[in-house]
Amino acid sequence: MTKKSNPITVSTDNMETITEDQFVFLNKIMAEYEEGMLALNSLGDHTVTFYGGSRVPIGSDNYKAIALIAEKFGRMGWGCVTGGGPGVMSAALEGVKKGGGKAISFMISIKGEPPFNQPDVAIRFDNFSARKYALRQSDVFIYAPGGIGTLDELMENITLMNTRKMPIKSIFLFNKAFWAPYTAWFETLVYKEKLADKSFLDLIKVVDTPEEIFAALRLTK
Repeated sequence: MTKKSNPITVSTDNMETITEDQFVFLNKIMAEYEEGMLALNSLGDHTVTFYGGSRVPIGSDNYKAIALIAEKFGRMGWGCVTGGGPGVMSAALEGVKKGGGKAISFMISIKGEPPFNQPDVAIRFDNFSARKYALRQSDVFIYAPGGIGTLDELMENITLMNTRKMPIKSIFLFNKAFWAPYTAWFETLVYKEKLADKSFLDLIKVVDTPEEIFAALRLTK
């Protein structure tokens, strides 16, 4: 017979206080959250967050399409939120500025992503958690082709919405050819093995044109 072990209990009376390093770290995270929220408040009532790869070439079809989408949002008075690197992020910032909208760049301290130099506000984060929280406060999320970071942001936001840890918001995956294997993976493998509910993909819309986005949002300009 296997002997049952007693459950482990933790008494707060025996807990140690946090160390000085931990205290400094916590305060730094809190400061980044606060700075991000204050910056977002400067963008007006409606904002759109653009996610996508930093390696998307300037002048490519994806680059030009994202710039056009961002420009249309800018003309409607929406603010643009994105990262600070090149590629899709620069396209979004360029576009919304061309449309007369405000732009904010939430940069992250990693190598290989020099900041774009034209946002109205630029903030550099050291902690991904604070940056992710700030990025996902928008009303609409647009995901252009990207790499691991883009997929990470997408999966986290879908998971949070699916588990009701954040409000349901509009998510668009731009470029059907690029995102087709992603949605097919869910449909042919994940759903087949009953590893996720089929409503998971109902949270996203896969589109190929700016018009599809604005029609779904019932926005015209």
